Amino acid sequence: MRESRPSQVLRLEIKAISKQTRFDGPSLEGNDSVSSLKLFMKTSLLLPMRLFFTEPIVLVTSIMAATVYGIIYLFSEALTIVYIDGYGFDSRQSSLVMLAIAVGVAFAFLPRIYDVHVAAERRKEGTPLEPEDKLFGFLVAAPVLASGLWWFTCTIPPLAINVSPWLSIASLVLFDSVLSGYLCDTYATYAASANAPMAFLRAILSGVFPLFGHQLFRNVGSNNALFILASVATGYCGVAMLFGVYGKRIRKRSPMAEKTWTAILSTEHLTMSKDSISVSIKVLPDV
Repeated sequence: MRESRPSQVLRLEIKAISKQTRFDGPSLEGNDSVSSLKLFMKTSLLLPMRLFFTEPIVLVTSIMAATVYGIIYLFSEALTIVYIDGYGFDSRQSSLVMLAIAVGVAFAFLPRIYDVHVAAERRKEGTPLEPEDKLFGFLVAAPVLASGLWWFTCTIPPLAINVSPWLSIASLVLFDSVLSGYLCDTYATYAASANAPMAFLRAILSGVFPLFGHQLFRNVGSNNALFILASVATGYCGVAMLFGVYGKRIRKRSPMAEKTWTAILSTEHLTMSKDSISVSIKVLPDV
């Protein structure tokens, strides 16, 4: 994995130059790459909280991604009600329905193929790859998830009568979440801090949702409960469109996101200049 921290990249470049020229003059003041308890508290505890409450990108993506994972864990309890009461499955058969979601996760690599293609095109053009270039998977996943939930809602009893259970099982394949990659590309060196709120909320919702899965689906009804979830997923489609149209503008208005993006550009410029620097070093002794 390539080093992405600008200060560390610069430190490595200076070390390489000093080694090639046998000149120890160049140095980098400060040593912010050395870890300490104070730095740990700042980057691992305080920074994630600050990003969550002050950066709209982190706030929205954390809530959305955590909700999707929470729904999957909710289904671990709810599907037993849907297929035992609605289709007469036994406990083992209703539990095996969850495998359909696992099959859907396997298809999550398809948007990544397009991301690789876009990255290759950017390299050919000599232009930097922006975080918004990685939103394709999000723009696809949001409507696919909403469609899957509406499909599932309309194909299970009591709303759907005398319908094959395989029709509803097929809809469970349409589950995926790709927002963590967008956070990594947006916040680069602070990616761990940006993903921390998402991981925290995901763990909380994944643990809490199953606690009321049975009660929700039995008291409200399977179709009504799924109607609520499908409506939330449909609202997320609007958020995906918002990011698709105004994502770059939103990122530029986020102080931390813009700061990290500027650092990335500086690092890429330093890397692109490495060859020319090496050539100059080789010529120096002859001069």
